[in-house]
Amino acid sequence: MAIQTNLSKKDKATIAILLFAAVIFMFIWFLIRPAITSIRNTDEKIVQAELKQNENHNKIILLSSSEALYGKCVDDLNESTAVFYEVMDSSEIDQMLTSYVLKSGLFAEDLVINMPAGSVKESPYAYSSLNEHVNNVSSADTSTATPTNAPGTSTIVEGLNVPYNTAKSRCISTEPSGVQCVNIKLVCTGSQKTCQAFIDDVCTKPAVRVTGFIWGKVDPIEVYNEETDRYEKVDSGKYRLTLTLNLYMTEVADYSTVTPDSAD
Repeated sequence: MAIQTNLSKKDKATIAILLFAAVIFMFIWFLIRPAITSIRNTDEKIVQAELKQNENHNKIILLSSSEALYGKCVDDLNESTAVFYEVMDSSEIDQMLTSYVLKSGLFAEDLVINMPAGSVKESPYAYSSLNEHVNNVSSADTSTATPTNAPGTSTIVEGLNVPYNTAKSRCISTEPSGVQCVNIKLVCTGSQKTCQAFIDDVCTKPAVRVTGFIWGKVDPIEVYNEETDRYEKVDSGKYRLTLTLNLYMTEVADYSTVTPDSAD
């Protein structure tokens, strides 16, 4: 039995058009749209892969200069530590200083050596230009932000010397250096001229810092006078010099020698 409807031909044509449009939409939504989305995702992955490839290529180029930078680091390290004494124990320091005093024409009366417990935290002289650098770095914002790249942009690879130079400029403490400071009190006697020459010579040594000194005439000595048959006090002509100083020493590995393990 046929179903009777009151739809006109125009209504039936409209419904047919809507049904056709719905079929087309469903076809696009379930078949064509996933394909387009997949293509877009693939294109985006290709772009990201190309960016990553370029970034790795730039890093490889920079790594070609890493050997030269490593050599510069080793040279800087050796240059900055060449002036210091090698690490010694108290007996070795005693022997070195006693020999130095005797060779200078003085007599060592007393020697007090205070060995360090770790690396020294040293400050520049009050009016040194280094103080201005320390203050500028301390007041500056030294926080390190991680750069975020927007999608579709390339990553800028810094030169290998950038973080190295940045670390050097931000260093405001001597503690990480490994340099040790030995506090020494030295008492010796000799002529005024010899004592003065000794002070002048000590001040020229880059690994020694004179923190104070006191000197004065040695007390008169008793000398036997044959004419008077008596002991008389006479000027000895000697001066007693008391020096307080810091002796700096460190032990630096030979980083210029590349071992097989480090080469791997």
